[in-house]
Amino acid sequence: MLAEIKQVEIKHVKIPAADGLGLDAVMAIYQALRPIMPVAGRDGACQTALRLIDILDEFDGLVLDGYGVINIGDGPIEGIKTLLDAAASKAKPVLVLTNGGSFPAERAFAKYQDWQLPIKRDDVLSSRDALVAQLAGSPEAPLATDDVIGCFGRVIEPLVGKNIMIYGRDDDFWTRADAFVFLGAIEWGESDQAAFEAAMMARPRPVHIANPDVTAPQANDQFSAEPGYWAARMMQQATIRAIEIDVRWYGKPYQPAFDLALARMARLLDQPLNRKRIAMVGDSLHTDILGGNAAGMTSVLVTGHGLFRSRAALPYCTACEIRPDWVVNSL
Repeated sequence: MLAEIKQVEIKHVKIPAADGLGLDAVMAIYQALRPIMPVAGRDGACQTALRLIDILDEFDGLVLDGYGVINIGDGPIEGIKTLLDAAASKAKPVLVLTNGGSFPAERAFAKYQDWQLPIKRDDVLSSRDALVAQLAGSPEAPLATDDVIGCFGRVIEPLVGKNIMIYGRDDDFWTRADAFVFLGAIEWGESDQAAFEAAMMARPRPVHIANPDVTAPQANDQFSAEPGYWAARMMQQATIRAIEIDVRWYGKPYQPAFDLALARMARLLDQPLNRKRIAMVGDSLHTDILGGNAAGMTSVLVTGHGLFRSRAALPYCTACEIRPDWVVNSL
């Protein structure tokens, strides 16, 4: 199956139904999206260690992904509190950078508090934060203009603004909005996707994707369909019809998310920021590792809990040509 994971045009990649996602299909979708992703500019050495805690001295600070590093599904991963305590004992700041967009980062922070993890509120950052910063960052930005912005997702907390429409509440949602923001895919289904695609084919408008993830690891080796998956399906239909869609991305691996994280890390360090001494720790090659490499950080792939918990990771690193600096099994 690894031979099938190659970069092809989005028009030609095979995208299975949302409930039929497996690791090879996920990797193929990500590979089809590679032309719009950052260029890493280098390969990591794929050094190996059993645990992340064993190589803490290699870094001045850590940026952790959420799903696949801190938790799987609704429970924390074994060893996360020990890792966080060890980092604190060595005065190494730890940030969380998650690709969650459905809700503000307060939701993730509350979850970490429930698990009694030593993580501060200001140290939890999300792709939604990056999106809001960009959309409201200047007088010409969409949230600061008179453009009508349609926020969609079935289970979301909408953005705040003067011209916000909300999917499921406004009957003319798909026709009146000047641009769309896809916040989250919880309970997003085929009828929702059909309406989304029909609206974009009939009248192409900018689409801002808060969460670029194609999937997130769930319990029992399941893979959820995330906004990146549904966006890829829409883009495939547009490409087949030769329709140009302006799709903009804000989470990992894209620069806005890393700009936020590195700016916060620079404020926490008691020394000048050296990007190569900051670890981007995650379970996904195309978001965490590619993004960390492109941002000039040291990338650490965790294989025992997330996307690669049931498969060997190194063959996928080779097939996708994305190589982390470090590969660790656990925290």
